[in-house]
Amino acid sequence: MRADILNPTINRLLEIFRLNKTYVLGAGNYLYDEEGRGYLDVIAQYGAVPFGYNPDFIWQAVERFRESGLPTMIQPSVPLKAVELAERLSEAAPGDLEYATFVQSGTEAVEAAIKLARSATGRFKLLSTENSFHGKTLGALSATGRRVFQTPFYAPASGFIQIPFGDLDALEAKLREEGEAIAGFLIEPIQGEGGIVVPPPGYLSGARELCRRHGVVFILDEVQTGLGRTGRMFACEKESVEPDILLLSKALGGGLAPLGVCLSSPAVWNDDYGRLHSSTFSNNNFTCAIGLAVLDRLLADDRKIIQEVKEKGDYLLLRAREIKRRWPGVIKEVRGEGLMVGLEFEDFPPEDSWAMIFLSRQGGFCAMLSGYLLNVCGIRSAPFLNNTMTIRLEPPLTIEYHEIDRLLEALDRICQTIYLKDYAWLFGYLLGDSRQPTALKDYRARTMRPVKCSKLESGEQPKNRFAFLIHYPGQAELVNATPSFEQWSAEQQEGFLEWSAREPQPELVCHVPAVRSLAGATAEGWLIGVPFGAKQMMELPRRQVVETIQEAVDMAVDLGAQIVGLGAYTSVVTQGGRDVQGRGVAITSGNSFTIAMAVEGVFKGAEMMGIDIPSARGAVVGATGSIGRVCAILLSERVGMVNLIGNPAHKVSSVRRLRTLADEMIRHAAARLEAGESEGLASWLKRVTDQLGRSEDTEAGRLLSGLKESIVGGSEPARPCILMEDVSRFLGETPPVSISVDLKKSMRSADLVITASSSPAFLVTSDCLKPGAVVCDVSRPYDVSPAVREQRRDVLVFEGGLVQLPDRLAFNSNLNCREGVNLACLSETMLLALEGDFRDFSIGSRIPLETIQYLRQLGKKHGFGLAALHCDGREITEAEISEALASGNHLVKASIS
Repeated sequence: MRADILNPTINRLLEIFRLNKTYVLGAGNYLYDEEGRGYLDVIAQYGAVPFGYNPDFIWQAVERFRESGLPTMIQPSVPLKAVELAERLSEAAPGDLEYATFVQSGTEAVEAAIKLARSATGRFKLLSTENSFHGKTLGALSATGRRVFQTPFYAPASGFIQIPFGDLDALEAKLREEGEAIAGFLIEPIQGEGGIVVPPPGYLSGARELCRRHGVVFILDEVQTGLGRTGRMFACEKESVEPDILLLSKALGGGLAPLGVCLSSPAVWNDDYGRLHSSTFSNNNFTCAIGLAVLDRLLADDRKIIQEVKEKGDYLLLRAREIKRRWPGVIKEVRGEGLMVGLEFEDFPPEDSWAMIFLSRQGGFCAMLSGYLLNVCGIRSAPFLNNTMTIRLEPPLTIEYHEIDRLLEALDRICQTIYLKDYAWLFGYLLGDSRQPTALKDYRARTMRPVKCSKLESGEQPKNRFAFLIHYPGQAELVNATPSFEQWSAEQQEGFLEWSAREPQPELVCHVPAVRSLAGATAEGWLIGVPFGAKQMMELPRRQVVETIQEAVDMAVDLGAQIVGLGAYTSVVTQGGRDVQGRGVAITSGNSFTIAMAVEGVFKGAEMMGIDIPSARGAVVGATGSIGRVCAILLSERVGMVNLIGNPAHKVSSVRRLRTLADEMIRHAAARLEAGESEGLASWLKRVTDQLGRSEDTEAGRLLSGLKESIVGGSEPARPCILMEDVSRFLGETPPVSISVDLKKSMRSADLVITASSSPAFLVTSDCLKPGAVVCDVSRPYDVSPAVREQRRDVLVFEGGLVQLPDRLAFNSNLNCREGVNLACLSETMLLALEGDFRDFSIGSRIPLETIQYLRQLGKKHGFGLAALHCDGREITEAEISEALASGNHLVKASIS
């Protein structure tokens, strides 16, 4: 069965939050799926199923109608059941609502009321309230006070105006200003789709009096509140209000038939309306027979069921408010009357879990809660599209107290889970784990990490603005951003990343109001998240991923950012930023400062581990990438031997690009040698040229001549890397630069390693490393397997590309860094903003060495430098390293902090 044939858009939403059950049976207050599982329904089709599913008395009314033989539709002749229902409704309704126009839905009732008010008054404008909902046909949609419903359909039509709900002063001012042009005031006694918003006492009666005074038709939309829902037959009875027009629907059809009515007084009924307004299916004997059965049940035993609704509603509201008090900071407000209740949850603060901040700002929080209630608790509820932090409770009027208790117990557990920040339980059902929470853990201290910024003087404003794009490079970053996710298996964590990428939209997740540098420059910034893991970025269609990143850049522009930095794979998939250039803002991949800090870090690690740098052999994993390429060149400035390691999956192209890099390294060494610098590869070049120059062998002369020509260029010179290999072979030694796609073999000889691949999987395992090696892992996600920590206690592995900031800044979870430390790519973005240099930087795969030097200079100017080494969040001293070396118990993994 094609579930998306009716509405593929809504079907996607239902699938995302696992709300896409197929119900094959409805009985009483329960629905049953294909597997026979029952679900307590506390939404009742937004109040349109007042007595549960398939109530006997409704079907008995249907059977009596069949047996009667009455014709169903006989317009314009007199339909007996329609007349009878109109009379009964007129008797039950407040005031003198003598005339009934039957329709098939609430929105049709609103359309009828608009026409009736205009034709009765000869006025054009229709007044309604902000945040209201009156239907989705054009007139009703125009009266609805939410632009989100209107904009795609070029609504509202002219003549529709809104004022704040619950504000009598605003109503009086508008009527005083435009009253002579306003035909009617359309109002809900309680805003339903707006989030169950109850107006202040006296609002309805005051509004009625103001409308009477200005000759404006007072229209009450009780499509959702009417017929017992609020614990009264009509919600307006609470303040003894008598409207000119009363609109009913939903419950009137008994959960079986579409039926609504526009009740009006003689004062507004007019012949133009009576002559020109009609509908083929109105005044339908069949649907009106069902409406009569509904009315009979509501009025039976002196309205006993309505009184029970009031008592049950009071109980539900009382208990819900107890839950609010028990778990402070979770529920913002409990609102409603009778069995029409809204629970509005608090927004998640900036220091909370990024998963929850992202979800709530995307409007998915209550959809997720509804999915949890459905899949874990067997309770069917619904989120509001109009108020995404409020969950709606509108059960059948027949709900029992034990069923209310079951609902309240589930809500209490949800609130406790949110209070303790044990969010993994709320998301678990999305990953196939529909267990009820057992022993909840308290993650508040680990989750709530405040945003910390620099202090500004009174009245001072940051001069410049930046934004930085982030995502989850790996599972470690996912857990850091939402600590309770540590309870999941690796498969579940990856499953969450897959789920997050289903409807990818960027979202603002953190704002830092001020950053001040040592030079006194200031800037403010934003972190914008894109919902991809590294694997998703590499495996999803590239166009889809790039478009999402472009949307994130556009969001940064809207925030006022002057430069945008690309974090982790957002740079990789956009060709080093090329795909997001030209969008009205400067772009940097952040790779230049990352390179600078990685190279400084690996040399610092070598010093701490007692490695002689000039005689060491280096290695670069991912040497064909933009970071790896320059790291290799800079590494060769101090290290005489370097292994370049490419991707075995693309062997031919990798080897070709590695040879090009080797050519660059040799030419760079020659330039340094000419400038009087003789460390690293330049030292090898000086030695072999001297050695060849002293030799009387003609082959030596030929090789020396060829090497020089290849370096300076000329007519079809041989490549420097080929001459390097020829020279090494002639001298009987190993070439100083080796090229390979065999990672294990190439790494086993390396003392100093920089890993800078774009692999979403671990590449470096315990058997890859030389004893006592130093490894700088620049990649996000990491290239080095966590197993190295336990299995190779003789090596030092640290996280490359971390920067000590000039102030104790923290971006909430801080991208898995401690306070005052952050990623070099983000630091580069901040540096350029502080400097006010809004050119594109570090774009593409060939980053100039001059750019690296420029960023180093900016770092010194503004106080951004290499962070100290640390392990598991603890700074490591040189004394500890020396002790570890002496004992042979080397530290396994350190991180620059």
